[in-house]
Amino acid sequence: MKRDIRDLFTDNEVSEHKLPKGHKEAFKVKLLEVKPNKTSKVFNYKWLYKIAAMLLVFLALGYVLFPKNNTDNFRNTTEFTKQIKTIEEDYLISINKEWESFLLLAKDDNLVSRYKKRLEDLDADYKEIAKQYRDDNTDILMIEALVENLQTRLNLLKDIQKHINLLNQENEHYETTL
Repeated sequence: MKRDIRDLFTDNEVSEHKLPKGHKEAFKVKLLEVKPNKTSKVFNYKWLYKIAAMLLVFLALGYVLFPKNNTDNFRNTTEFTKQIKTIEEDYLISINKEWESFLLLAKDDNLVSRYKKRLEDLDADYKEIAKQYRDDNTDILMIEALVENLQTRLNLLKDIQKHINLLNQENEHYETTL
């Protein structure tokens, strides 16, 4: 049933309907009654309540998400510092064990003094990095540098020990062939 819209207005059905007399005037009167009076402004308190409720919600969220007291931050910092201390202690214990086993295996005093000097240099670097870390304990790069220094010392000692073990094996092999 498709029809052209132009044909709808040419039909006699639409043009036959007339509005009753006085309809336009009654409509204008009703329209003027409904029209708001511009001179009297009514303050809408609903908006005020909505704004106050939103402010309250934001303040509550701010209080929950961003507390003013630094006790939580202090606790997190002290816990983090304790974790760093335990990591440091573990590495230092491992370094001392490796050094003692190195001293038992090493027979060359010149070799011992040379590696002792390298370890002392690494220890001095570690103390300098630790001092910088104490000044700014939030810098993650300082923590990484501390751990890297400890790892370097431990790996140096392990490499030395492997090298000495290889030399001792070669010496034993050399002595048995003589």
